[in-house]
Amino acid sequence: MRLLHDYRAVDDDPEGLAWIDAAVDRNSIAELAALKANVELATASADGDEGLMFSFEDTVRIAGAAKDVYDFLNEADRWPERLPHVATTTLTEDSPGLQVLRMDTRTKDGATHTTESIRVCFPDSRILYKQITLPKLMTLHTGCWTLTEVDGGVEATSQHTVVLNPATVEEVLGAARGSRRPGCTSRTP
Repeated sequence: MRLLHDYRAVDDDPEGLAWIDAAVDRNSIAELAALKANVELATASADGDEGLMFSFEDTVRIAGAAKDVYDFLNEADRWPERLPHVATTTLTEDSPGLQVLRMDTRTKDGATHTTESIRVCFPDSRILYKQITLPKLMTLHTGCWTLTEVDGGVEATSQHTVVLNPATVEEVLGAARGSRRPGCTSRTP
């Protein structure tokens, strides 16, 4: 893997160029090390395990219109009044269809955890997202809501790709869970 950078200093100032060189060197070393660690983590294999990255999806059929289901998913700022496990949300949309969703979700024991996602919304058909603030158990979480019109309603599919964080499995799930790959439960709005 090679990481290349192009840059210029105002007026090609030698001090500015030296500062940029040093910053690029520091950042490049850190970026490449993080990339290496995350790729190795995602593709790690131990005892025949397929690694820490996996994908899954759930589909439900809804007697209704895709537009109504899309509106429910798109209006995440209303989830605290609609979904009991969502404590708070902050939704910003500076450009139509590009959202930032910050959400506090309640766990079974009553605690909350905060996530933040970037969402790309395609009216009445899809919402893609990537969490940029993650629960402790994950180092990656991306997903896609897809809405498909079918006879008598709409099929809503929620697809997820996650990478588990092995350093936090015991902390989050308990000591008995640390020796094997934890199961996965989905709780999405």
